[in-house]
Amino acid sequence: MLFLGKKEILIIELFKEHLDAVEKTILSLEKYLSDMQGKDPEKVKESYDEIHERETKADSIRRRMESEMYQGAFLPNFRGDLLGLVENFDRIANSAESISDQIYLQKMKIPQDIHKEIVVQLEFSLKTFRALKKAAELMFEDLEKAGELVIETEKLEHEEDIFERKLIEKIYSTELPLAEKMQLRELVTHIGSLADLSEDCSDRIEIVILKRRV
Repeated sequence: MLFLGKKEILIIELFKEHLDAVEKTILSLEKYLSDMQGKDPEKVKESYDEIHERETKADSIRRRMESEMYQGAFLPNFRGDLLGLVENFDRIANSAESISDQIYLQKMKIPQDIHKEIVVQLEFSLKTFRALKKAAELMFEDLEKAGELVIETEKLEHEEDIFERKLIEKIYSTELPLAEKMQLRELVTHIGSLADLSEDCSDRIEIVILKRRV
């Protein structure tokens, strides 16, 4: 059992707050993709800026959590696992921000039929993250349920991977110039990395669960 004093409880609260901030960053990316089709440059820029604001918020929570943990909360072995886990979660928010940069700074033009597929792909990645998020939240309360959600995360990541490959095939079957095909493939691969990073986090949670069961 974990010893939960005031400092530990604060850190768990910050951890869950960080999870929320990462999810909101992905949701902002989803909104950005939607606003892109509206052709309103100001709205698109607002959505783009919102992603950066939310990623910054996630990063700020992570730093505060790490600062609190370095003051001695939790036993050293669990502390290291949790620090590694929150850093991996932060990479998901970083990746969502990077995807928006990729689209915005390159002034990417996404064909409407491909855009619809990319939105669906992002939904796959978001579903994968949400299963992971529940696993992480239950890691402190219900190891059995957390373990089930780790398996669900891996299943959803696999589904995203299948969809991603089919979408890349579709891109290369279009009449678009090769340079645009490659640009879109890179974007699709980058969006898929959100699910990949979620699976990486689930692997870390699985290790924590195994250690706590010993």
